[in-house]
Amino acid sequence: MTRPPMRRLASRLATAIACLLSGASAIAGNAIAGTGIAANPIVAGPQSDPSRQVLVTVLNPTVSSIGRAGTTRKGYDGANRYTVSPIARKRIAQIEELHHLHRVAEWPITVLGVHCVVFEVPADAKREDVLAELRADPHVESAQPMQTFATRTKTDVTYDDPYFGLQPGLTAMDIEGAHLRSLGERVRVAIIDTGIDTTHPEWAGQVGDDVDLVSDSHAAPPAEQHGTAIAGVIGAIANNGQGIVGVAPEARLLALRACWQSTRDDGARIATCNSFTLARALGRAIDDKASVINLSLAGPQDALLERLVVRAIDQGAIVVGAQPENAADRAGFPASVPGVIAVAAAEAPDPDSGICAPGRDVLTLRPHGGYDFDSGSSLAAAQVSGVVALLRARNQHLTAADAQRLLRGSHESGAHTGCMVNACAALASMLRATPCVTGAPRSEGLAQTQK
Repeated sequence: MTRPPMRRLASRLATAIACLLSGASAIAGNAIAGTGIAANPIVAGPQSDPSRQVLVTVLNPTVSSIGRAGTTRKGYDGANRYTVSPIARKRIAQIEELHHLHRVAEWPITVLGVHCVVFEVPADAKREDVLAELRADPHVESAQPMQTFATRTKTDVTYDDPYFGLQPGLTAMDIEGAHLRSLGERVRVAIIDTGIDTTHPEWAGQVGDDVDLVSDSHAAPPAEQHGTAIAGVIGAIANNGQGIVGVAPEARLLALRACWQSTRDDGARIATCNSFTLARALGRAIDDKASVINLSLAGPQDALLERLVVRAIDQGAIVVGAQPENAADRAGFPASVPGVIAVAAAEAPDPDSGICAPGRDVLTLRPHGGYDFDSGSSLAAAQVSGVVALLRARNQHLTAADAQRLLRGSHESGAHTGCMVNACAALASMLRATPCVTGAPRSEGLAQTQK
């Protein structure tokens, strides 16, 4: 839907877009001669069965010349930026031969000092038995099943953005008051999701890195629905005379494509990720020193991904994840990882994370210059990532624990009770500033957003 009339938009309710787990990823690729490294791991495809795949890591002592996740083959030529130590290479070959596995993709995880390999188990073997054997192998640093993850959607400042009036969630979180104190200036927010439409007119240089961790193709990552929607909620530019207002309109977005979009037989659009692609994206976010990492997705517990998230938090990042509506799913990744800010949709029947944001009929961006409504905890998490960016812009040393405390403490400010985040109150508390007055005139101005 491209720039619909205000009246038509105002009367429309979004059709829930369910991005549920729907299938597998394929991980394939030819090895670079002499290295044993997958040159082009294509990780989105219906031909592969993740229930037959395992992720194995081995120690990789020499990582100084390894390129960042997402570096293309072009970077390997001559410069030798991607180096696997002889020890790691030998161990991988031994594991492959001893356990009768088929190697299909691999990548270094430099922040953990390991090399990660995706193996396919033999058709006549049980994956649980193979994992038990691998975990008993002294050459194996870790071994786990390939997991799959799904994105979590259902299907008075003087702003001149014409659809601002259709964003009541911003008023509910007092984003208007918060924008008097911060716009998220220069805060690096990593969006680990499907591809983002970087050509949308709502961007004005906010999107920095645009990296495809699903396919190592030289082509630009595709413009996909879920990632574009999440990015729009976080960072759509304000006061550009069109569209919507992002929560942190001057944040710097890092678009890390680790999920891919497909269409079911019934026509529903779905978005799926897996352990390997998410590990690559988290490694890249850490390498790029992302200040905030948004994970609007959910899936089972995953030891490798948890290690990476903990490392990111230890190195100063604040990680925000979507909380599943179903209580039985809340023990999974990323919401249950210690230090992650788990965010529920305020409209959920049981938003018990203690932190929530609007998650129903949130107006956001669509690829190819469009706008539409989305629902789900994906959108709630994205809005809180934007609020965290507002906080980080005013305090670069804010810890994840402090951010969580400020967000929880903002609930009881003024008319805001329950779990709803109050962005202005959180900023006022952090800055020890004059308390916010919800609904007060904002004529003193929005912090200098450029048109």
